Amino acid sequence: MSDRGGFRVVVAAISLVSILAGPGTPLARGGEDPRTATAFLQALRDRGLADLAIDYIDILRHDPACPPDLRASLDYVEGSTLIDEATRINDATRQQELLEQARARLEGFLKAQPGHALSRQARVQLARLLFERGRSTMLIAEEIQVPSQKAAKVDEARALYAKARDAYGEAVTVFGNALKAYPVSLPANDPRVAERNSLENDHLFATLKKGIAQYELAGTYPAGSAERASGLEAAMKDFHSLWEGHRSQLAGLAARMWEAKCFEEQGRIGEAVGIYKELLSHTDPQLRDLQSNISYFHIVALGKRKEYALAADEAVRWLEKYNRREETRSATRLGVLLELAKDLDAQLGANEDKAEKQAAAKRIVEAVSQVVRFATPYKNEALALLRKYKPSSAVKPEDLARISVDDAIAQAEEAMAARDWERAIAFYRAAIRKADARRDLDRINQARYNLSFCYYMNKQFYESDVLAEHLARRYPRNPLGPQAAELAMQDLVEAYNVHREIDRGSDLARLVGVARYAAETFSDREQGDDARLNLGQIELGQGKFDEAIADFSAVRERSPKKLEARTRLGGALWAKSRALDRAGEAKKAAAEATAAIDILAKTLQARQESQAPASDPGTLNNAADLAVALTETGKVKEALAMLAPIVKAQATRSGPAFSRLMEANLLAQIADNQVEPAIQSMKAIEQAGNSAGLTQLYLKLGMLFEKTMDQLRARQDRAGLERMQRAYRALLGTLAESRSGQSYQSLDWAGRGLLSLNAGEEAEKVYRRILSESVANPDFLSQAGSSDRLMLARVKLAAALRLQGTKEPKKLDEAASLVEEILSKNTKYLEPLVEKGNLLEAQAAAGQSDWNQAFRHWQDLAQKLGRSRPRPTSYFEAWYHAADCLRNQKDYTKARQTLNGVMRLNPGVGGPEMKKKYEDLLARLK
Repeated sequence: MSDRGGFRVVVAAISLVSILAGPGTPLARGGEDPRTATAFLQALRDRGLADLAIDYIDILRHDPACPPDLRASLDYVEGSTLIDEATRINDATRQQELLEQARARLEGFLKAQPGHALSRQARVQLARLLFERGRSTMLIAEEIQVPSQKAAKVDEARALYAKARDAYGEAVTVFGNALKAYPVSLPANDPRVAERNSLENDHLFATLKKGIAQYELAGTYPAGSAERASGLEAAMKDFHSLWEGHRSQLAGLAARMWEAKCFEEQGRIGEAVGIYKELLSHTDPQLRDLQSNISYFHIVALGKRKEYALAADEAVRWLEKYNRREETRSATRLGVLLELAKDLDAQLGANEDKAEKQAAAKRIVEAVSQVVRFATPYKNEALALLRKYKPSSAVKPEDLARISVDDAIAQAEEAMAARDWERAIAFYRAAIRKADARRDLDRINQARYNLSFCYYMNKQFYESDVLAEHLARRYPRNPLGPQAAELAMQDLVEAYNVHREIDRGSDLARLVGVARYAAETFSDREQGDDARLNLGQIELGQGKFDEAIADFSAVRERSPKKLEARTRLGGALWAKSRALDRAGEAKKAAAEATAAIDILAKTLQARQESQAPASDPGTLNNAADLAVALTETGKVKEALAMLAPIVKAQATRSGPAFSRLMEANLLAQIADNQVEPAIQSMKAIEQAGNSAGLTQLYLKLGMLFEKTMDQLRARQDRAGLERMQRAYRALLGTLAESRSGQSYQSLDWAGRGLLSLNAGEEAEKVYRRILSESVANPDFLSQAGSSDRLMLARVKLAAALRLQGTKEPKKLDEAASLVEEILSKNTKYLEPLVEKGNLLEAQAAAGQSDWNQAFRHWQDLAQKLGRSRPRPTSYFEAWYHAADCLRNQKDYTKARQTLNGVMRLNPGVGGPEMKKKYEDLLARLK
């Protein structure tokens, strides 16, 4: 039984037989003539009853008597039917889900039966699927307000249109090659004539659709851009060629219409209008559908020519002429209504008659009120006009008191379409109060669901949840039950994330309860899969790895969310492997890690085979998860090889998924010691601006720099070291300027790095920021050791000032004052004493003091440190500085005696590095 309708829907399908097949026609069963079943399926599809058609396909699929030939085609028919349904519904997200199901069916059909007679048509349907996914993605992009997210969605649509164009192009080639098998001429009674004509028709329409896909692809680029212009030229070339070769055929006439549309988009309105008029002169009734589109395009062109009155008249004539049931529900009609409203709006400015203005405004509101109810490319323009002529106003209690149920629902639906959530809420509440629960229960529940949705959109998540849970738990068999459960889960997710000051634990517990209920009650539906995904994510966050693995694994094979579930399953296995590794269970950890990598790799392959766009967030997150697992298990080269083509394919370099991808790429490059590529990846992450762990990435990249600089010093590669130091300095500066995710530790690390590069000015900014932010942070001040950390930050600020003393002597005075102030309060700490010695040397070098004063300071410090056992490195460092002060006084003999005396008493001199420093200084004293 299908997961779509259950028993109720199948009964409905059976009851429609007499309507669809005529009086006296029995139900088409699989064991009867397959032509009857095929005709019945086609009748369901033709009437827009895709849901019933899919349930009937399920009946046939489970009927043992279904003939093999019919059974073999069911996946193809179901895939095509799912696309039909996706094109009819008013929900872009749901469209995407249906199209994903269709893809699985059609690809399964082609994989199982590549030589089937319908295989060519299946490829055309896959091209159509890509086209519809592109259209649906563009609709979603229209609703997105964040520019970077909108751009990413447009890029996704662009990639889908390009794939659709190429897929139609392949179909054109396949059909063309198949036509070559037929003789140029055939006798009229030859049975192959019908086959050839059908094949030729398929060839022509694949060519037409290839051009339309190219036209839509061009439309994804900004107006006036070179890409848009070249895309339109390519589409025009296809359309013109098709029209020239087939002027009297439907495909040729349609191509001519689209060629005119390209002229219109190029601003050549006169040429476009001329072609539209030429095409409208055809009177064949079979061209009615084409003529309705031509008339619509003609109305648009007239509006662009500012012939608003004529355009409005043509729009009225269109609405009067094309009034059949399917025409009144078409997207073209919505486009005509919008054009009528725009043309009326354009004429109002010049009209002085108040009554006429009011009448025109009323007509505009009536027109756009119909348009805003549906997800089409016309919705946003219509919404702007609706708000202009019917601005939101508070609902008066007396209006609600006397309104009827029907009027309340109508007003609520209009407000909902206009996104006026407060107004919609008021009218839905009034409708629910006034309705009779005994007679209008279904209607009341629909109003409750819509009210819940309005609460959600108005960010009243708890109110929305109460209604949604009531529907889901009280009426699980109602078609709205699963949707209500889905909405309730989303309510609680949003409440948990937004209302952090409230009891988040209770929100989470309630979310788990709703998700458990949905997973059990709607186990055969998409909402059940969503519930399992929610549960798995919560359990993963709580460290309940086995429970998360079980929930992710339970998502149905046929689910549109299957690939997402597999990616999360791989992530759960990887998280479990890390936990086992930390617990010292290396063998178990390795086994879980291997399983995680295997699942993530296979899922990524499945995503790529499904022709997902290069910027698809699911693909990018999948690749990032796999790369991290490969990198951390020592397979760095494999991770980089896998990531390279995916990173290269990213046209829009922004968004959270792109940032995750680049973070994984950066970590792999760091692990492989690739400094320059890592710098480029870091820049890409900074520009994307969506990384939550930017500071940690800086720290990891900084460690790679330090390691590389040590290697360059060891090789005595002076040029390479200088280049690397410049890059490191830029990196530290960028980190210091970053305002997100910073802490005392991260800023101190950046400051110390800048000091090591003698970047005094940049280091000064860092330590002044540390001091100002830390002093103003009560949480920092309440921590143990905070006063010591503040003192050390002030010492490093003094060091930063000292480094600038060569060019700005006043900085030395400022540093001296700061050091004296620190020492007056902190006499037992080594760091300020060391900094005082460094400062005395800098003052001596600048002529502000003498070297003897610096020598005495270092000598006194060394003697104090010499009392410690074992002697610290700082003891040897102090004597080194004392000897260097003697060198600057040109007392080379005493300097040598000082160094040799320390080395005789302490042969190790504190370590190899310090010993080398002593030896190098001795060499300079000879």
